Amino acid sequence: MPPELAAARDEEKHEDFRALQRQNGWRKTKGFMMARVFVTGSADGLGKMAADLLIKQGHQVVLHARSAARADETRKKVVGAEDVVVGDLSSIPETKSVADQVNRLGRFDAVIHNAGIGYRESKLEKTADGLPQLFAVNTLGPYLLTALITMPKRLVYLSSGMHYGAGSHLDDMLWERRRWNGSQAYAETKAASSIAARTSVGSPSERTSRPLP
Repeated sequence: MPPELAAARDEEKHEDFRALQRQNGWRKTKGFMMARVFVTGSADGLGKMAADLLIKQGHQVVLHARSAARADETRKKVVGAEDVVVGDLSSIPETKSVADQVNRLGRFDAVIHNAGIGYRESKLEKTADGLPQLFAVNTLGPYLLTALITMPKRLVYLSSGMHYGAGSHLDDMLWERRRWNGSQAYAETKAASSIAARTSVGSPSERTSRPLP
């Protein structure tokens, strides 16, 4: 192909891309394409670290804290965040409220499901909904948010290598018939979350966000 035709073709591609940028509100910053990201459990730990890094790279980041008090602390600790949504993911009504708050802020390019409880739960703690707290936060929370938040371009689920040792206990995910084992319960919640993540694959145009009753 003559050089002048190749240059014209490349310029056409650039124009098409620039049109997409205008259409989607994208802009490039510091070598990255700027994105709008929601991070659950971003008051501390890995979630806060991810939010800090994304903000430094020039992305728009919405944070999440489980209470109003933690939200105020998070605003001070994570400088440059667009907003903070509030809700305890161990509660089904509050998880639905988090999804509503996120949807009111508009569409996101990515949702990072980071919020979670660790494996050192020495006894079975139940939520107000009557569910194991580990299951409510680590498995049901991300599932509900995925179903209720307007589908982003990308979903990110934080898992654990412990899910490889989870075994198959789909008949007793809520630990109603077994003696409690915190490590095993944690592994199972991460395995279930990984399964849920695999069901969320595909382009946004192939999936719709369906409210749950």
